[in-house]
Amino acid sequence: MGQYKQSHLQYVQWLRNKEKELQLIEQIIQHVENPKLIELKPLEEKLGVPAETLQKLIEKIYGPKTQIKQKLYHWWQEPDGAIRKIDAHYLHKRIKNAMKELGAENPYQLAKKLNVPEGKVNIIRDWMRQSPIVSAKTRVLKRIFNLLGIPLEELEERKAILDRNFPIDLYSPKIVKLYTHALNEGSLAIPKSPTQTSLRYVNQDPVLIRKFIDTVKEAGGWAKILPPQKPGFDVYTDSVTARIINAAGLPYGRKTITDPPLHPAILKNPKLTKHHLHITFLEEGYTTFSYAKDRLQLIIGLVRSKDITDHIPPEILRELLNYKGQKVQPAKFFTEYFIEERLLAVAPTALLQERRLIEKLIEERFSISTRPKILISHLHISMDGKITAIYRYAVRSEEAIQLFKEIVLAEPLGTWKEYRFQKMLEIYEKYKGRKLTPREKQEIKQQTPPSQIPENWIIIKARQLLAKEAPWVNDEQKIKIITQWYKKDDRNEKSKF
Repeated sequence: MGQYKQSHLQYVQWLRNKEKELQLIEQIIQHVENPKLIELKPLEEKLGVPAETLQKLIEKIYGPKTQIKQKLYHWWQEPDGAIRKIDAHYLHKRIKNAMKELGAENPYQLAKKLNVPEGKVNIIRDWMRQSPIVSAKTRVLKRIFNLLGIPLEELEERKAILDRNFPIDLYSPKIVKLYTHALNEGSLAIPKSPTQTSLRYVNQDPVLIRKFIDTVKEAGGWAKILPPQKPGFDVYTDSVTARIINAAGLPYGRKTITDPPLHPAILKNPKLTKHHLHITFLEEGYTTFSYAKDRLQLIIGLVRSKDITDHIPPEILRELLNYKGQKVQPAKFFTEYFIEERLLAVAPTALLQERRLIEKLIEERFSISTRPKILISHLHISMDGKITAIYRYAVRSEEAIQLFKEIVLAEPLGTWKEYRFQKMLEIYEKYKGRKLTPREKQEIKQQTPPSQIPENWIIIKARQLLAKEAPWVNDEQKIKIITQWYKKDDRNEKSKF
């Protein structure tokens, strides 16, 4: 009879919880204006419900891919299996006090008092034997704190979590700066399990690798350089850092498909705007010379890619699939109208935002209005039949050149692209504003540093900046793996810098 009564009470409690959940779901639906982008903080304040509960219900209503904006990332939002390192002195004392308030001296008595299986609280015995640090899984820690009536926030308020400084401010400059690196040259692969995710970052320039590693450390994480396997330095981070960047707004998966936006703080904070444009120029930008009626032009551009397979009519898609593994010009397959109205209309979100930021800065700085178009330079057809469009935004006005000069060279990091940009500015100042002879054009070509980073430059910088994290950079054979795309007779090897 007692067992039946207990089962009935558990069923009644379950029913009440279900009713509360349904009521909360109705309230969430009423307050959400844009299901594609949900701001968590206002909901939390309006409904008086913890962010963790709201996030689970939002994903239940709108699906797991719903983009949720939030200001803070708390320890209890970590995956159930994520292990936290807790100050044993605090945890032992707090649990003993909480048990005492409930009239329990040990886990057995606690289970009786709370009417829960003893197995639910037995972990307390293990924790009490651990010192000076207690290792606890997120799920178990939440369960024990909830059973004992200890607020989850208390761990953060008392600074009792030793492995990371929770909560993480997702709008802090250090996180926003890391988000920019991840958006440009990073990748968040869809994890096999929530605790196994990692942020990867690949770049040819050792200076940018150093910058990325230092930015991760400033954000409270760690980054390690993988042994050389292919051209470019490959870095991976701890899993917490990856989850923080995901919580800040960067989705898991291929960015050409997820089409991530800029971090919201970049759109509002002038310093972060300029920092983002500086780093993005170094990671996704380019400079080149061209001529208009024999007059020299300096072009500065940003490039981003997007999967447009779903936007292509079936008959044209079938034709494009004959070019797997190749690059093709869009004008060969699409009318000018289709490119303008259909393909440019779905340009990468980040590039559209960057265009607006650049236009705004030029207008504020020089009191002129500019609106260069975003164009598609080419299409790439992958072997698995995906069509990726390479979008570019380029500027060439004197005002735009001055703006990028101020942004890129005010506080240079020492990258190859900054060095090349500086040299091209000097060439531009020398030859601009007049018609040039063929001989002068040849001089410009000879004086312009190569866009491809010289092999010697990579090796020297790597040994200066990365030897501590990657001792193998001092090994001649291994460092050559990073630079293996160079030919021995390439003039880049002989470039002076």
